[in-house]
Amino acid sequence: MSKPQESIKRNVEQSRKPGFKPRILNISEVEDKPIDWLWPSRIAKGRLTLLNGRPGLGKSYLTCEMAATVSTGRDWPDGTPCDVGSVLMLTAEDDPGDTIKPRLREQRAELSKCYILGGMYDPDDVDDAVDRSVSLDDVATIEEAIQEIGDVKLLIIDPIGSYLGSGTDSNRDNEVRAKLAPIAALAEKHGVAVLIVSHSRKSTATMADDLVMGSRAFTGICRAVWHLMADPEDEDRRLLLSGKSNLARKSTGLAFRIEGDPVGAIAWEPDPVDVSADDVLASEGKKGGSAPSAIDEAIDWLQSWLEDGAKSAKETKEAAALCDIKGKTLDRASKKVRVVKKPDGYRGSWQWSLPRRAAVALQNSNSVAQRKMLGETADTGRDREGQTELAVRGETSGNNEETESRNYMSDEEQRITSTAEPQFQAEAC
Repeated sequence: MSKPQESIKRNVEQSRKPGFKPRILNISEVEDKPIDWLWPSRIAKGRLTLLNGRPGLGKSYLTCEMAATVSTGRDWPDGTPCDVGSVLMLTAEDDPGDTIKPRLREQRAELSKCYILGGMYDPDDVDDAVDRSVSLDDVATIEEAIQEIGDVKLLIIDPIGSYLGSGTDSNRDNEVRAKLAPIAALAEKHGVAVLIVSHSRKSTATMADDLVMGSRAFTGICRAVWHLMADPEDEDRRLLLSGKSNLARKSTGLAFRIEGDPVGAIAWEPDPVDVSADDVLASEGKKGGSAPSAIDEAIDWLQSWLEDGAKSAKETKEAAALCDIKGKTLDRASKKVRVVKKPDGYRGSWQWSLPRRAAVALQNSNSVAQRKMLGETADTGRDREGQTELAVRGETSGNNEETESRNYMSDEEQRITSTAEPQFQAEAC
């Protein structure tokens, strides 16, 4: 037996679990089960559906409109019927009193059938003084709420990023799937449609589904993806367009406007929209100019990758390679973003993180052009400052991690680093 064969045999033996047997299903014995729709051909009961869009387009208005439809049992805007039922909302960005309730009322919702899961409390706490926030780790609590309400037809999680739980890397496929799989099982068990709301990444793409922030597991585990987009020809008109659709043929798009003041409500247009989300993206690209370069896409990826905190240099480079980002491109992007590169403690592994000022600037920038301008301006100034400092100290500007870090750190960040890590400073000198 060859060495590879021996290795395979050894791995197979090690993978065997004592006392466990394979569970095999014969397809001929599987019971047929039709799709049960909450919104025919658009949102299925017992499944996860994703609603994606850029901030400020009206995703929360749309979820309130959907909640109002379910709570009253009126027809959907395309004329298809809707089963009446209750709605459970996990909402982290909008206040229940000044935003959610007024919008639901404006959309003519049955308020007694709309619920918010605001947290968890300890029944043994007689003072009822401490609440704990809910995350997707608390599947048992979410299930208890669904059972207590009794007739929940729609569960809204807005936005999904606020409920992944601390320590979850939204860019890692396995971590995202580990969080969403129990929710998918919960949806199927209780026949509840789950609508997950996500934000679009800042960079453009050729396919709309690639705009979803984070790992592709979000679009992978959801059975349908819907995109809320602005009409390129009318900034006040919103388009609800189909992306991925696993359970039915793609439905036509719908259009609406948000009318009224100060609260506002959704006013649907009667005619369907015969355009795809990918078509709108292509139209935006023509209107906005040329497609983003590899460095622009790497900058966007790096910002998303490091937004949860420091990552090791090795891990960052490996993850970038999996996303088809070349090493030189990643290095250039790290300079544009002014990534802080320093060891984790004395002689520890190298860590990459976003400096505070760069993170704020990137979050506030709304276009690739702004990010490029911000990065290039900072590069020029930091390069001169960094080279001057190195020359005074008699050092060379080699391509080591420490030198690059200090070239792209602000004066305040260099001062903090120097004060907090005297051992590292002495070693570097």
